[in-house]
Amino acid sequence: MTNRGAVTRTIALAPLLGLAALALAALTGGLSASFIDPDESSHYINTLFIGDWLRAGLPSPMTFAQDFYAHFPKLSIGHWPPGWYALLAPLFAVLRPPPFAAAILSAFIAGLPASLVGWGLFRTGAPRLAIAAAFVVLLLPLEVESARYFLLDQPVTLVVGLAGIVWLAAAETPSWWRFALFSALAVFATLVKGNGLLIVLVPAIDIVLSGRWNLLRDRKLWVAGAVTGVLILPWYLISFRISAGGFNYAPGLAYAWDSFVTNLQAVRANIGWSGILLLLIGTIWGWRDGRAGPVVRLSVAMILATLIFQAAIPVALVDRYILPLLPWCAILVALGILTLWRLGAVYRAAAVACTVGVLVVPAVALAQLTAKPDLGAPSIARTMVDTPGLWLVDGRAGGEGAVIAAAAYADCGRRQIWVARASQWLSTSDFMGRGYVLTARTPRDAAATLDRLGIRGVVVVGERRRLAYPHSIVLTQAVETPGYLQRRTRFAIGPGATLIAVRATPITARPDLLATGSGSHNFAAMTGTQ
Repeated sequence: MTNRGAVTRTIALAPLLGLAALALAALTGGLSASFIDPDESSHYINTLFIGDWLRAGLPSPMTFAQDFYAHFPKLSIGHWPPGWYALLAPLFAVLRPPPFAAAILSAFIAGLPASLVGWGLFRTGAPRLAIAAAFVVLLLPLEVESARYFLLDQPVTLVVGLAGIVWLAAAETPSWWRFALFSALAVFATLVKGNGLLIVLVPAIDIVLSGRWNLLRDRKLWVAGAVTGVLILPWYLISFRISAGGFNYAPGLAYAWDSFVTNLQAVRANIGWSGILLLLIGTIWGWRDGRAGPVVRLSVAMILATLIFQAAIPVALVDRYILPLLPWCAILVALGILTLWRLGAVYRAAAVACTVGVLVVPAVALAQLTAKPDLGAPSIARTMVDTPGLWLVDGRAGGEGAVIAAAAYADCGRRQIWVARASQWLSTSDFMGRGYVLTARTPRDAAATLDRLGIRGVVVVGERRRLAYPHSIVLTQAVETPGYLQRRTRFAIGPGATLIAVRATPITARPDLLATGSGSHNFAAMTGTQ
């Protein structure tokens, strides 16, 4: 099948995969009205911020950002690139979806990278296997988990994969527009998430693997590379110091080895030893095949680029960071099954046995899945909006963020409430929560801070029925007095409880202090403006 035919079929398949991923997320209890992962609320707030900025008529972006952060301190553009948020922002500006609707959209998008598997197998002339493999990929543990969270890993997997497909088209039939399209997608991939930069490694690796040395004499390649570098460089010069603050390791050979081993273990955890065997068979037998060879070499290039990039950038050892290579692993696994099937009856039995071995992994993972916790953030946010003023929210980053995201939506862009984070006013730490020091050591100290800020209400989220930090205990004791009306609510799903305390008599809010306190320094560190 031609590349154009493969692309056409892939486009038709993609929406079905998105719907399947959405259905799977719903059936496994992965859709929640409360963003419980720490990063989810930040991604939602970042997108909502740009959407509200568009709705406001494009005022001064830094002034608007500072005001937005004072109200809802989960804004973190700078720590993450703005590309994906900007793409979704027009939709957010028009519809202004709540967190639950955003989770539905994210689950649908999470299914789209599986279409890369479809493309690879359509291209190799195995259309039925292409459709089957694409849907099976949605069952892999990391794929299922990614559909249950509002994160950037699936979008960057999709954009990087599309860039890889365009690269192959440009390498096979060089033209200015193909190289320009690859350059545009490569730039956008880096603006979706930092590890999107791995795509710049793919051309070099693919040229070496495929022996396309003639491309090195093509000025179109060098012009496209130069343009890509010029467009990528400014953002990374601006943001690297901010992002590097979140690195959990030091660069070097020790980290590179740990990353390589950890990421290979993550691959095995998703496809099993049977999948790795099939991957090797598909790579070896398909390498010189006239139809499958280009797809095989591109797949290997995408896998190597991901592993090399993750080994070089010491941000963290997190399984979901390997998502960009999973579709390409799946292509090679499927080609391994096809190879064995074509070798005869004995090998067909081996193909069936290995396929079952691969399917056991997602079956076990699905059986162990539980519903995402839901602390009932929308109802808490309605209480905050109905009692406007300055609120102090406390909890681990996930619970705290869930309340802030729900409050930002419920406020409807009116900016009638301000949210302060207890972790920033009753303790000190860096942007990543490291170096924690308790500053409000007694309930009296905490009460004095509440009075100084003019706090109207307090929300304390206790996940797994535990208070999050030492200052959480002090804060709870400070509001368990006759001066506050308290109520406790259990999580809608999962173990946990939330304390909501509202002052019995109104108090004058001092949001001006948010611009000079620890929260403002956090904003400056996050945006690189200090």
